[in-house]
Amino acid sequence: EAGRRRVEHQFCYNGMCDRWQDLIDRFPHESTKSEKIKGKTVLVDMDNTIVDWDAEFIKRYSDGSSRHEEIESLIRNRSHFEIERNFPEPERKAVLEVVRQPGFYCSLQPIPGAIDALKEMLAEGVDVRLVTSPHPTCYASCASEKYKFVEKYLGPEFLPRLVIVRDKTYMFGDFLIDDKPHVTGSRRDPQWNHILFSQPYNADIEDKPRLSKWADWKRVVCQHCAK
Repeated sequence: EAGRRRVEHQFCYNGMCDRWQDLIDRFPHESTKSEKIKGKTVLVDMDNTIVDWDAEFIKRYSDGSSRHEEIESLIRNRSHFEIERNFPEPERKAVLEVVRQPGFYCSLQPIPGAIDALKEMLAEGVDVRLVTSPHPTCYASCASEKYKFVEKYLGPEFLPRLVIVRDKTYMFGDFLIDDKPHVTGSRRDPQWNHILFSQPYNADIEDKPRLSKWADWKRVVCQHCAK
C-alpha cells in the first residue's frame, strides 16, 4: 500500500511539479549564471590551457624517430610542469632546442572547445584576457607567434585582449584559468583566484578549483563567483 501511494505521488501532477521544482532549485537557470558572471574579468593562460602545447612538442621531438610512442606516453603523463625536467639531464638541451624552433608557437592547435568558450565568455559580458608568458629561451619569437595564433583563431578584434607578461601576479582579474600548478611572482597575494586547467602535472593539487574541459567553464566560474 505504501509503495502504491509513493508511485501515485511520483507520477501525479503535484508530484511531478515537486520533482521539477527540485531540479530547478539544484541547477540554476542559465540566465542566473549569466547574471553572476557578467562584468567579471577572467584571465586565461594559453599554453596547455587553450592550446595543445604538448601535441606540437611530441610531433617535433619525435619526428623521424622510433621513439614516438615512448615520447608521447612520457609527455602525456608527465609529472613536471617544466618540459625539460621530464627528461634526463643529457637530453634537456635537445628538448629546449625544439621549443626554440621557428614556427613552434604559431603551429599550436586549440584544445577542443577552447575557442568557442572564449567567444562565449565575451558574449556573456565577461571581460576575458589572454594572459601568457613567453618562453625564456625564445621570448621574442614566442611572443610574436602568439599574436599570430590569436589573430588566426580568434580574429584581429581579439588582439587587444592578449597580454604578454612574465609576472601574472601583477594582473588584475577575478579569476585566472591556468594549467601551472602554482602561479607565483613578486606579489604574494594576487587579486585573482586561480582555477586550474587540468593537466597530469597538476593532478595532485587539491586545494584549488579545477576546470577539466572547456564545456564546463561557466559552471565552474559560477560556482566560485561568490567565494
